[in-house]
Amino acid sequence: MQVPEPLKPWIDWVLHDEQDYRCPFLYDNFRQKRCSWPSRLALNLDNERGNFTIQWQLFAPGWIALPGGEKFWPQNVSVNGKAAAVTEKSGRPVVNLPAGTYRIQGDFLWDYVPESLLIPQDSGLIELNVNGNAIPYPLIENGRLWLKIKEARAGKPLSEQNKLDLRVFRKVIDDVPLQVLTRLELEVSGDQREVTLAKPMLDGFVPLSLQSPLPAKIEPDGRLLVQVRPGHWQIDILARYPHEVTQLPLQTNDANWPREEVWVFAARPDLRVVEIEN
Repeated sequence: MQVPEPLKPWIDWVLHDEQDYRCPFLYDNFRQKRCSWPSRLALNLDNERGNFTIQWQLFAPGWIALPGGEKFWPQNVSVNGKAAAVTEKSGRPVVNLPAGTYRIQGDFLWDYVPESLLIPQDSGLIELNVNGNAIPYPLIENGRLWLKIKEARAGKPLSEQNKLDLRVFRKVIDDVPLQVLTRLELEVSGDQREVTLAKPMLDGFVPLSLQSPLPAKIEPDGRLLVQVRPGHWQIDILARYPHEVTQLPLQTNDANWPREEVWVFAARPDLRVVEIEN
């Protein structure tokens, strides 16, 4: 960010109430940002107790939701090895933390493994062990992790390989500035994992919004980091081109990117007349 010398003494004053200015954009408004990023949530449960471990990266101070709820409240919670105070917010256990990277651990005490357990809505990768048995395809519905899954709902076989089929659609919007809405359709099988997709945006474009049902963020180099799990998922990225544009090259030199994409052009004849070639 280039700031003229006469304005530099005002930086701290301007940013005093803007603690989330370092947060990545998430929705269709640059003021709505994602200031927290979870990693793998590990749960080890048996008929007497359970424990969890999760790491979070916070770009600004905020509340972090923990697994559990009113019936099964987390005990002995620690943050980076130090005891932490757990409070209640909207019926959920939470901790309040400043910006930073944290490893959060806690326990559950019960007389039996419950049928389900509330987990944070933005949980991505989940490692679940129940009574010593790994559950490779845990079922998650509306922020609830099902711990006792009937055989008919137990998911896909262990032998299935990790696969990710990607289809790419782009809508070129001839606005001022020119915008491109990129839709990624992912068909995922195999294990839960973190994947990196190279260049989801065209070269030179600036992201405006990212909408994803999976935890996802755009890295500084333009790559898309996604925590995927089996299923069909759709991710939308809206970006703008900050300069005058006369051509839009399609980059297909990445081995993991489809060689073909589907593009549509949304003309704005009230703004200008455009002729498309090639």
